[in-house]
Amino acid sequence: MRNLCNKKSFITLCLSIILLFSNSIFVYGNSVGIEDEVSGYLLGDFKNGEILEEYNIDKPIEIASITKLMTYLVVMDEIEKGTTSMDDNVRIDKEVEEVKGSSLNLKEGEMFTVEELIEGLLVVSANDGAVALAKHIAGSEREFVNKMNTKAKELELKNTLYFNSTGLPEEKVKNLMSPEDIFTLAKHIIKEYPEVLKVSSIPYIENEEREFKQENTNHLLNNLKGVDGLKTGFTEGAGYCLVSTMEINDCRLIGIVMGTEDEEKRNELSKTLLQYGLNNYSKEIIASTEKVIATKKIPNSKIGEIEIFPIRDVNVLKKEDENIKIDVIPEEKLKAPLKKGEVVGKLAVLKDDVIIDEVDLIVKEDYKKAFFLTTIFRYIKGIFVD
Repeated sequence: MRNLCNKKSFITLCLSIILLFSNSIFVYGNSVGIEDEVSGYLLGDFKNGEILEEYNIDKPIEIASITKLMTYLVVMDEIEKGTTSMDDNVRIDKEVEEVKGSSLNLKEGEMFTVEELIEGLLVVSANDGAVALAKHIAGSEREFVNKMNTKAKELELKNTLYFNSTGLPEEKVKNLMSPEDIFTLAKHIIKEYPEVLKVSSIPYIENEEREFKQENTNHLLNNLKGVDGLKTGFTEGAGYCLVSTMEINDCRLIGIVMGTEDEEKRNELSKTLLQYGLNNYSKEIIASTEKVIATKKIPNSKIGEIEIFPIRDVNVLKKEDENIKIDVIPEEKLKAPLKKGEVVGKLAVLKDDVIIDEVDLIVKEDYKKAFFLTTIFRYIKGIFVD
């Protein structure tokens, strides 16, 4: 009897250990595991905009110098319009010199190009550079902030509000964004101005004449191979924040970590988030512009049917247990003639029955109209065959 009790106790102990170990594996495999150390995080796929992992992404929170992503975007839009250029000279005034926080140590009377100030904005998070650019573009920081908020509405950033170009907290106000809005903004910038990644990955800024040298504030650049951006932030209220990004296998991850307790944690948790993406997601090629995705009968076309292609390559990042499907949706009542490049439908990509991407479908050649008698013959033949 005693031996039987001992055996039962041993079996119970073994089962407890197995269950405990199994639970640990389950949690690790299905959770990033940093929720208790941040105010919010998001891991997203740049190409199709899918949010892969998330925590507290809808709440507007203080963003500190993450603000400068919008500052950069507004400046680049003005360059695109031709109202300013990278080579424009900006004279530094007293107001800019007195801006507090991280800086390029700009002094009244100095001259800098827009390009130099943009580098300072993204590489060393220069608050004085942000204000100098704002005044150069709009005449005053207040008018520039109006442009920032207008751009936020244009991008449909629903939980975003700016009060300045730097992210520095003022007496009763602070710049706010939700992690999801930050993701939307980061995606837009990388898509419209991919050169941002060349700037945000500059290791340091040095000017020997001014005895100035500062390293890039994004220390993850040296900590995880492939990281090439994007922006850091810190204030007492916001905590330590980082929007990071890296390209892998023709896909790009964007990681957002907000509100860590210190810079070391910011780097550690940002690395954990991106590494989670690398470890748990793989690329699946859904469709190629070089391969026919579908054919469709067009009775009034010369050859009777058309070949359909996606307008762009379609790749998705997926976990092993996620189910990817595609749905080819041709335009209704397609008729010849059709011209090369004409849109003839949509390709919907679904992950676990949720649409994560939609792509136009096109024809890659001209399809001429058939002779009238050919169309009639096909119609009659179709009746009998059916």
